[in-house]
Amino acid sequence: MTNDNGAGREGTPGRWGLALRALRLRSNMKQDDAASRLKVSQSYVSRLENGVIEPSREIAARLRELLRNPVRRPLVDQLRAIVRHSPHAVALLAYRDGAVAVIEASSRYRHAGPPFEAYTPGMETADPLGQAVSDIVREVLACGAFEGDVACVERIWRAPVDGERRCFHSVQTPVFTGSEWLVHSATATMSAESYDAFLRKNGGPERVHDFRAAQTE
Repeated sequence: MTNDNGAGREGTPGRWGLALRALRLRSNMKQDDAASRLKVSQSYVSRLENGVIEPSREIAARLRELLRNPVRRPLVDQLRAIVRHSPHAVALLAYRDGAVAVIEASSRYRHAGPPFEAYTPGMETADPLGQAVSDIVREVLACGAFEGDVACVERIWRAPVDGERRCFHSVQTPVFTGSEWLVHSATATMSAESYDAFLRKNGGPERVHDFRAAQTE
């Protein structure tokens, strides 16, 4: 039996290293962290991933547990699964190498038409997503969401869909994985009346929640 992390092909030479490298790249896990989880040295992880060595039976058992056990797997993998299978329009964003990138998106996002259909794992949000989405990305960066400086950021916006301008409400929530801050991005449609009410209440299209305010709301 096989699965998407490669552990099902563990008898094939080199597959353990490939599966571990894939897990690390998905979760932004350093080799030192993987070594700590497996109770080996960083150089061992490097040699394993490069196909120089094959794991002993004992280390293979630890690898199997890391790759298959959701309790021991990195939080980012669990977050990606939550987003991937969500029935709502949600995406998981990361700030890496100076750019905001989509690392996971729900099928609802990918099939909602422009600009949402552009949300595909691996893309950078510098790609054309429409001015409204670009504005949200800039605001999320400016308020420090990828440093965990805020509880969440709300933003309302309008975009043409199927020949008419619709109103949307997005909430960007920082989540710490243990090694980096990601942003869980959720979007829903809203009525024109709710859109206008948000503008009146908040004096503009954006509302930033700090942690103290979030605890009292």
